[in-house]
Amino acid sequence: MLTFGFAGNLRRHFRQIDLNVDTPAQGLRLLLAQCPDFKRDFYQTRLRMRIDGSDISGDNLEFHMNRHLKDGAKVLFVPVVEGSISAVAAAWIMVAVTVASVAYSLYMTSHMKTKTSADQDTNSITNNSFTSAENRVGQGRPVPILLGEMVVGSNVISLGIDTTNNQDWDISIS
Repeated sequence: MLTFGFAGNLRRHFRQIDLNVDTPAQGLRLLLAQCPDFKRDFYQTRLRMRIDGSDISGDNLEFHMNRHLKDGAKVLFVPVVEGSISAVAAAWIMVAVTVASVAYSLYMTSHMKTKTSADQDTNSITNNSFTSAENRVGQGRPVPILLGEMVVGSNVISLGIDTTNNQDWDISIS
């Protein structure tokens, strides 16, 4: 009588089962013939085999599967956990990353902010006067503090006034 144990995804079919067989091959054939779902999962899984606590390598697997074991011997089948991905999966991941980066680049170029008149000149003196019928302050730009009478609104309209900014304040107010 041999005790068969299964780990990983094969545990949904059998955890541990005692069979009255002489070799592991006889017991495995019996289980594969009795349960088609177990057979499908067994053949799709890469496994390692242990007999009474010692690992069985692939080169002497046939010898261990067909040898007669003593009563009460434990045969354990454990799925191999692999941490690498296949070359095909790596290629598909690279294609997906490339497509996503190109799509993001196209999105960002189509939604680039164009410079407003307030943002264009960074090294010049700020002109707070009116040169056309409508003057709008750029969003996020500092607004000068005015003294005296003020007109406040989203659109300040002035026709026919054109002033220039000078470095010297005395020239500007005279």
